[in-house]
Amino acid sequence: MSSNALPPILTPELLNSIREYPDLPPRTWYIIAVTTLTILNRPDEIPKVYEHALQSRPSRTPSKLEHGEQLEILRRIREALIKTSAVGGVPKVSTDDFRNLKH
Repeated sequence: MSSNALPPILTPELLNSIREYPDLPPRTWYIIAVTTLTILNRPDEIPKVYEHALQSRPSRTPSKLEHGEQLEILRRIREALIKTSAVGGVPKVSTDDFRNLKH
């Protein structure tokens, strides 16, 4: 960890608790998570949400997730980030933060 890097805040347990929160409409937990991270200026954590969204589909692995399903998740996240930037601004991000995203 570099001297100016912040400690990680997302854990698989936290992501699971957000995903399983009662009364959330289906497939909204990751939108809530990425918009919150955007407002907190923690774009470095957003790839974790995306990867967890791919892995949290029942009885499927990311490699077995259909390409269309992967794109749907990615597009919904992108749309949420664009809309959030109008309210909270755009977080500082480098291309390295999203280098590992699979699409």
